[in-house]
Amino acid sequence: MLTCSIIYSKPFSFIERVQMSWISVFFTRKKPIANRYLSHLMLPILLLIGQTALVEDAAAASLTLQQAIERSLTQHPQLEAMSFRAGASQAQINQAKLRTATEVQFEVEDALGSGVYEGADSAQATLSLSWALEGKQIDSRVGAAEARQSLVTIELERQRFDVGARTAQAFLTALSYQERLAVAEGARDSAAQSLEEIRRRGRAGGASRVDVLRTEVELRRRELDVEDLEHELAIARQQLAAQWGNSDSADFELLGQLQTNQTLVSMEDLKVRLKDSPRVKIFLTRARVNESEMAIAKSDALASWRFSAGVRRYEATDDFGVVAGVAIPLGKNRRNEVRVSELQAKRSVNQAMAISEESRLKARLFELYQALQHSRHQTSTLHEEIIPRLQKAVAEANKAYSVGRFTYLEWQSVKQELLDARLALISAQLSSHVNLTEIERLTGIPLSANSKEKN
Repeated sequence: MLTCSIIYSKPFSFIERVQMSWISVFFTRKKPIANRYLSHLMLPILLLIGQTALVEDAAAASLTLQQAIERSLTQHPQLEAMSFRAGASQAQINQAKLRTATEVQFEVEDALGSGVYEGADSAQATLSLSWALEGKQIDSRVGAAEARQSLVTIELERQRFDVGARTAQAFLTALSYQERLAVAEGARDSAAQSLEEIRRRGRAGGASRVDVLRTEVELRRRELDVEDLEHELAIARQQLAAQWGNSDSADFELLGQLQTNQTLVSMEDLKVRLKDSPRVKIFLTRARVNESEMAIAKSDALASWRFSAGVRRYEATDDFGVVAGVAIPLGKNRRNEVRVSELQAKRSVNQAMAISEESRLKARLFELYQALQHSRHQTSTLHEEIIPRLQKAVAEANKAYSVGRFTYLEWQSVKQELLDARLALISAQLSSHVNLTEIERLTGIPLSANSKEKN
């Protein structure tokens, strides 16, 4: 069974491993050697087909955390839109590499005038090519386009963590309702058994009519608890399926468990690696985009050198000659200084925002880490100390009530304490997982040193 405390390795590499490991299906075709064997062959084949269909139906009706996140990452509309943006950013890089088109010029001089220039006998026709020298401009444009592509990549990475975290939290919430439902069904069955026992004792004169009525009420309450949790589980499944845009089909069983024994990365290691968080890098990358745009503005402020070369025909002498030229801009052009100043200010803002975001994440990280440690301590205490003792207490209370040493109220009180402890354990486990998921969403790094899938 899948352990639901899986931590998403950057960027959810465990999903990529699932996508690469496909299950091969083999079909065996056998030809009977005689018609008399047909009836013997058809029966096992039909049985095999029926068993295969049952297995496929069971697999289709179950859902693991890994499968849920994979569906969200492949079908979420927001991520699909970001993938188109990534394709557009690559097209922008290709566009930035293109040079300004070479120009073809054709000129006619000394024609259709007066005197010796009447007609075209003295005309001069020139055919030439001209182009701009723009090496730095191209480098600046490509650098800016690549910086924007990096920004799209980081935004996509951040959104993948957000989508994965939301899906994980929705899955874990639904799984907690599923486990609460199992506990409630156990409490309902226990109440039904208690009612049978008390009715038997009542017929024998060992239990009062009041105890019988109170046990009947207790059973009805447990049945209502089961009904409430069934509704809550259906809603949670619907919200989970909505993560991949398929809320109309939420008829599946969640496979997993909330119990976890992971070794966490230390708080100091998380703080050191916090600079690699997509939420911090996105501001630093925006600052890089500003720097690239400044380079473009500075290069565009200077006019490019232009070269030309061609041939000229002299009609009067029936000769040809080569023409060449160069245009060199003079003086210092300051037309983009305002734009450069604006981009410098934006770069400073993004650099400051990166520092501010890192500081905010550290504070939030400390808060979540403390809550995580507390919930893990609650989980271990409930699982290892409180619940085992209460289970023994319930066993002793059953014996004591059966021999008349415990009142009905005392007996039910002990059983209620065990039920409350089991529900508290589920809540503590859910809180632990939610804190883990939220920390990874903020940091973009795996939290567990030995995180792995358990089947």
